[in-house]
Amino acid sequence: MDINQSTADGQSQIIENLFSQANIGDPADTPGVEDIGEHVIFMHGDLGTGERLHSVKKSRSIESTRVRRLQPVVFVMGLFHLQMSAADAIWKMFIEPTRLRTDPDGLYQHACRARPHESGKIGSKPGFRLMHDLIYQCGNARMLDVWRVEAQKRNRSHTSLSDFAASKPTWDYIVAMSLKLVESYLDKPFAKDKLYRNNSLILARLLQYMELSHAMKHGDIGRVQETFMHWVAVFKTVGKHKYATELITIMNNLKYVFPPRMAYAFLMNWLCNPTGKPDGFRAIDWVVELMNLFTKVVYGSSGYTRTLLLIIKQSPLIETFRKIHTLMQDNFHLLHRSVRHAPPNIQNTITALRELLEKTNGHLFSPDRIEGLTVSLMDHYSDGMYKLQTTPIGKKGGLVIDGEADEEMGIEEELDIDDLEA
Repeated sequence: MDINQSTADGQSQIIENLFSQANIGDPADTPGVEDIGEHVIFMHGDLGTGERLHSVKKSRSIESTRVRRLQPVVFVMGLFHLQMSAADAIWKMFIEPTRLRTDPDGLYQHACRARPHESGKIGSKPGFRLMHDLIYQCGNARMLDVWRVEAQKRNRSHTSLSDFAASKPTWDYIVAMSLKLVESYLDKPFAKDKLYRNNSLILARLLQYMELSHAMKHGDIGRVQETFMHWVAVFKTVGKHKYATELITIMNNLKYVFPPRMAYAFLMNWLCNPTGKPDGFRAIDWVVELMNLFTKVVYGSSGYTRTLLLIIKQSPLIETFRKIHTLMQDNFHLLHRSVRHAPPNIQNTITALRELLEKTNGHLFSPDRIEGLTVSLMDHYSDGMYKLQTTPIGKKGGLVIDGEADEEMGIEEELDIDDLEA
């Protein structure tokens, strides 16, 4: 289909074309098609796709039949794009502000310690894969440091996590201790110790991203849904108003608008598992981006032969190309066939970050601490909740109606194979 999908008219043409290919629609308009009747069709995509779909449905609201109004089409926001937006939000909160970059306990300094040769890229345009890796590395190091501090509080002889592990704590003790960690070390915006306060805010935001990513990979869609309210508040603060509005719309639809069976179908079709592995779940829009990568980059030809006509002509053959490549690789016993790399050994990176944290002991509350270069962080969650409850609809910072506000897409714009492997 040579259709411009960046316009509302092009979006409607795409939907009609897909209906035609599937032989579905309204028999009263097109005899011989399968009547979709009271069924719905989930349409996955990014926010741009959703906006154009809503625009088309609004312009067709005067039509007399459900199919003409595109009423069966229900937009499903892609969780892969939500994850990228969440990573971008963390960058906007803790790395983009230049005043935070001199803080020795800030996320920027730790990120540069983890990737010393990419400090310029981290501060300007890190990309999704780099930001994803940094969040996990810095988050894991901070979590381990919190465990160290709490273990030493409970037993002075446990000066390190190795000593704590050697004591062979019971599982019930570990669970109780983990609950105490959440209570004592996360989201402490009113703490008198500025360093302790900052570290609690950073760790809370990093853990929310890690929870979203982990839940998506393991297909725990209920847990994914539980993180939405947190990201609504964060998105309000960093200026991603459209994402905040869409998340609120989704939560409202699932709870109050959709019938129970439709809400269940919506949730159960948000993720897929192409590999069948326990941690192999992927968002549907991730699959779409992967096919776009194969169509436009991997099998899109190069040089003067790379034309739009050729890409469109070859697009139905992508799976055939992949099978032929796999067959040749199997027959000739070619190794290193995958773009996936073995998980990196980040033990040294985590150790270096933990040493920085242990040096300042920032996760230990100390009201008499000398602040030094520590810069006070904004409590993005509380600030976002305040904006959400006090800003009128349509105003800057409030809910967005009909695209009245806009925000930068940030690291979501350019995707390559590394981003899809995150």
